[in-house]
Amino acid sequence: MELTINKLVECFEITNISLQVNTEPVGYQFSSNFQNLALKLLSKDTIEETIATFKHIEQEMGRKPDSKLTGIIPIDIDLIFWNNALVHNDYIRFKYVRECVNEII
Repeated sequence: MELTINKLVECFEITNISLQVNTEPVGYQFSSNFQNLALKLLSKDTIEETIATFKHIEQEMGRKPDSKLTGIIPIDIDLIFWNNALVHNDYIRFKYVRECVNEII
């Protein structure tokens, strides 16, 4: 997690970080717990460029296209809000996402 945060700091200005939350896996293919946190960041990039940067960092951290199918996800970076607009429904779907995000806004 720390290495991923450091990679994000290289690309964006981080203004707030939530506490890390350990959660049980959601989905039959996952066997180990998830480590979750939320970051509030500033970006001069477009939303598409920001998401592309997230995907690039995920790949650097070992994420592969079939990671969800194999149940091995080394890192998952999602953009939840963009300029105060909800852009990812995991905020609605998962209580732990709401708790982490609400902690930093």
